Amino acid sequence: MSSEPQTNCVVIGAGALGLGFLGPELTVDCHVICLDVPAKADLMVRLGAAGHYVFNESGLSMRPVRVRDVDGLCIGADEGAVREVLGGADLVFTAVGAANLPKLAPLLAAAAAERSPERPLRVLCAENGVEIARNLRQSVESQAGAEFGDCLLVGDTVMARMCRVETELSGGAPGIRPVAAGLDWGVVAEPFFGIPVEAHVVAGLRHVPTAVRADLPDRFHAAEDVKMLAHNGLHIALACLGHLQGRELFCELRQDAEALEFGRRLLMQEAVPALLRKHGNAIGRNQLLNYCDSIIRRVTCPVFRDSIARGVRGLMRKLAPTERLVYGVRTVAEQGIEPRAFATGLAAAVVVARRIGETELSFDEVLDVTCGFDAAEDGELLALIREQGKQIA
Repeated sequence: MSSEPQTNCVVIGAGALGLGFLGPELTVDCHVICLDVPAKADLMVRLGAAGHYVFNESGLSMRPVRVRDVDGLCIGADEGAVREVLGGADLVFTAVGAANLPKLAPLLAAAAAERSPERPLRVLCAENGVEIARNLRQSVESQAGAEFGDCLLVGDTVMARMCRVETELSGGAPGIRPVAAGLDWGVVAEPFFGIPVEAHVVAGLRHVPTAVRADLPDRFHAAEDVKMLAHNGLHIALACLGHLQGRELFCELRQDAEALEFGRRLLMQEAVPALLRKHGNAIGRNQLLNYCDSIIRRVTCPVFRDSIARGVRGLMRKLAPTERLVYGVRTVAEQGIEPRAFATGLAAAVVVARRIGETELSFDEVLDVTCGFDAAEDGELLALIREQGKQIA
């Protein structure tokens, strides 16, 4: 047995991603402490007492997997204990959703103030979107009223494993185990391994977790764009089209040749050529084609049973300029390719957001206010999106 000290990883956010991806990957060779708000106190107490939890891996079949060497602590319940945990952390992962990141600024500012350039606070953001880490660092330094320099290292990650929470297990979810004894909810996650991160955050760290792949900027931004366009872009576009067809589960789309062909066009005619033109020196053609071919099967996996409702949740947030659809439309167009499929997905998202009551804005107002398109600069893109919107409506 190795006598080397374990890397201490703190995961802020004990939800689907924290428990279904970060926990299983990091505990291979790290001790993990989960921090969450008092609403998750029941889970935090159980983690502290038992040191393990269960998630459900949806491979060829559903199987429970026990994740060990995990502790839990409530933010706000014992401020001294939380400070001590963050003080001893080698790596901190945030998995709370982009909208909640500013709420972590006081906590992280206090922790960063106790660090030095020789032992910086290393924070990796697991939230979807681009420029997440930069925005978090700005929030932390604004909270502190000072710049932390090399005492604080913040970077982005690429979270490529699909995870979801199954609620109310007692109401009927056969084959799915609760995350801990006595709780009525569980986590389902697909098997997908490795966490690309921005290399500067883990540079100099003595024991980098084996799951962490430290990427230099070119390779990292390529991986980030593959996730945004091929994974997130496909997922939300199929979710919105599925919703408009009255589907409940992504796996139902496996019987819909038209929907599958749309997904292939989005990937193979738009995402793949755009990614190769933008990141040709950092990503291999064959690797990308294999990824895009497999992602349709993963998204529509009948064992994972992803719901259309989960896909269309929070649509207005997902229509932001730095999110999957607007970012996808712009990225494809910037590479000289007409983003017709991405425009269809974006138009469908706007239509669905209005139908389910997420916004009272008109179709054009969403494109202007939420998506950030400019009538003068984005005339061609707007015309394409409106054209697709008329066909959907």
